[in-house]
Amino acid sequence: MKRMLKATTLVLLLASTTTAQWQKKPYKEWSEKDALAVLNNSPWGQTQTYTDTSNMFDVGRSVNSSARREAEVPEVQFRIRFFSSKPIRQATSRLVELKQKGQVSSQLAAQLDALAAANFPDYVIITVVVEVGQSGSLMGSAASVLDRQSTSQLKQETYLLLTGGKRVFLAEYQMPRKDGLGARFVFPRVVDGKQILSPEITEVVFHSSLNAGPELSMRFKVKDMTFAGSLEY
Repeated sequence: MKRMLKATTLVLLLASTTTAQWQKKPYKEWSEKDALAVLNNSPWGQTQTYTDTSNMFDVGRSVNSSARREAEVPEVQFRIRFFSSKPIRQATSRLVELKQKGQVSSQLAAQLDALAAANFPDYVIITVVVEVGQSGSLMGSAASVLDRQSTSQLKQETYLLLTGGKRVFLAEYQMPRKDGLGARFVFPRVVDGKQILSPEITEVVFHSSLNAGPELSMRFKVKDMTFAGSLEY
C-alpha cells in the first residue's frame, strides 16, 4: 500500500511539473512536446480513443470476413480541443512555427501572432480532429466521419453539459477545412446574460452523438482552465 501511495504521489508530482513547464514559459519557447501536450492532454485539449470501430461507423456494407476484421484492428483518436482558448491557439501557432524550422515569413508570422492573440467574446469553439492509426476501409470511414455531419443533424444531441445539468446546445457545425484544425463545433459564450463558464461551474462536458458515427463525450475541469490569470475556454 505504501509503495502504491508513493507511486501515485510521484505520478501527481510529474503531472504538476509538466503542467508548470508550459504555464511558466512563453508559448514561443514551447518545444514540440510542450505544444502537443497542450493540444492533446491538458485542461483545454483531451483525446478520446476508440480501439474497436467495427460497429461504430456506417460504411454502407457489412464486413463478412473475420480475417479482414482482424487485419483492420483500428485505433481512432478524436482530439477534442477548446480552440477558442488561448493555450490551444498558442500551441497551434507554435507547432506551425516549429514545422517551418526557422523559415517563417513575416506574413505568416503576423498570421500566427494574430491567431494566438485573438479573442472570442461571443462564441465558444471546440474543434475535433480525427487521427487514425492505419489504413483500410473502416479507417477511411472513421477519417471521413466529420465530413458527413451537419448542424441540423447534430443540433439536438450536441451540447456542453454544465455542473447542475444545464445544457448549452450547438449553434453551428462547420466541417473540417484544409487548415488541419478539424471540425468546428460552435456554441454561444453568453446565455441569459451570463458567461456559460465561471468559477462556480466545476466541470463542463462536451457531448456529441455523431451521425453514423461514435458518441463523443469529454469532461473538462473548469478550475484547471485558468491560464495567465484568466479562465480560458
